[in-house]
Amino acid sequence: MSKSSLPVRGRCAALAVLVLACWLNPEANWGASLSSEEGYELVAELMGGDRQARQRAATRLTAAQDETLVPALVDALFFTPRQNRSELLEVLRTLTGQRLESYREWVEYLGSRSELEPKERYEEFKAILLARIDPKYKKIIYAGAPARIRLEEVVWGGVPVDGIPVLDHPPTQSAAEARYLEPKERIFGVLIAGQARAYPLRILDWHELLNDEVGGQPIVLSYCTLCGSGIVYATHTPAGGVYLFGTSGLLYRSNKLMFDRQTLTLWSNLTGEPVVGRLARSPIRLPVLPVTLTTWEEWRELQPDTDVLDLEQIRQQNKGEYQFDYRPGAANRARAGVSFPVWLKSEAVDGDTEIFALRMNGSPKAYPVDLVLREKVVNDELGDESIVLIGSPESGAVRAYRRGADHLHATADPSRVEDQAGNVWLVKEGGLVAVGSPAGERLGRLPGHIAYWFGWYAFYPQTELYTGGPGESVANREGEG
Repeated sequence: MSKSSLPVRGRCAALAVLVLACWLNPEANWGASLSSEEGYELVAELMGGDRQARQRAATRLTAAQDETLVPALVDALFFTPRQNRSELLEVLRTLTGQRLESYREWVEYLGSRSELEPKERYEEFKAILLARIDPKYKKIIYAGAPARIRLEEVVWGGVPVDGIPVLDHPPTQSAAEARYLEPKERIFGVLIAGQARAYPLRILDWHELLNDEVGGQPIVLSYCTLCGSGIVYATHTPAGGVYLFGTSGLLYRSNKLMFDRQTLTLWSNLTGEPVVGRLARSPIRLPVLPVTLTTWEEWRELQPDTDVLDLEQIRQQNKGEYQFDYRPGAANRARAGVSFPVWLKSEAVDGDTEIFALRMNGSPKAYPVDLVLREKVVNDELGDESIVLIGSPESGAVRAYRRGADHLHATADPSRVEDQAGNVWLVKEGGLVAVGSPAGERLGRLPGHIAYWFGWYAFYPQTELYTGGPGESVANREGEG
């Protein structure tokens, strides 16, 4: 909608305010552009409890017609009591031509206006507002902070810095000792250098993030419950150290932003990139490692030597400070209905559809989990690589592997697949292993992960979407910014 599409009544009201202001103070330069200092001071006045001060600020902002203040005005809307929002909303509507009401609608509008640059020193203004929630935000977002993402789309997720307690090298126990787990409940399974570990969702649903070491490899398991994306990254620093991560309490397109404790840089859960702060200009990207979302029953059968998080010790560590209900599904029930602004959307499938996400040589693709489980074996080409996805209908698990030139197909035994020549391959966590091969020929595992379609699409609008059958897919570019 353009400014000219603003309803006549609204345009007339804005014009009347401006005419009255010019008549009362004919010497003022009402159409002059605003400095950063004056602009943000006026926005701050719009947030205050003094109605006359809000009206004066609204008059000046309307006259200046400075669209670069729209991002700050949207942020201010979140922090302004509902009873004091009328002037602020009228300024936003006059500057943009949009008759929107809620903060969520305005954030989504900002997302769609990629050409709209915020006024200088916007990051300082945003940090000052966020510091009302937690002073630590001034160290995370600061003057001149480099950013790979649009800072105006970063929103507060409802908790302060470290408001969701991260698990640092959490205690584990053997599979036989873990009597609290139900056979069909879901876990994230990781196998690195021969060591297997299970991370139950009933625990990750509350903590969302853990720093750990498996098979000598330091890792972070970042789980955005809003987007359904549980991803394991290797965390060695370029200098040979280890990144340790915490929860920032901030979101970007409804996706979790974590931060590293060494530099306080914000990182994306979904891409493994530093996106705001000291490392945001670096080429660093955390390597993605394979992780399987499956049932405890299947994981324990395939990995009998696995260990698993020790629930009782974790409960004791959090005793007194946090009273989490660690029963399966309890966290999801507690946050039912919670959602955050996402402007990039696709109706190719339902937004909450669980997809298996892959990125190969810069090419992203989404495979609806239900489709893969029905087909059991999906042969495909992605990023100039021949790949195969294998679904386990009993457990709901999906795993991806490289493959040779031959297509693979399912057998009566879900632990085996065959190629076109009749050769049998064992489905293992670390790869596909050829039966009877003297050299133990192996096809390597690929690091895909589960996510909801809406969350994946918001970051990768250029993604392909698998639609079933040999090589069938569609490109999704609708709404791409």
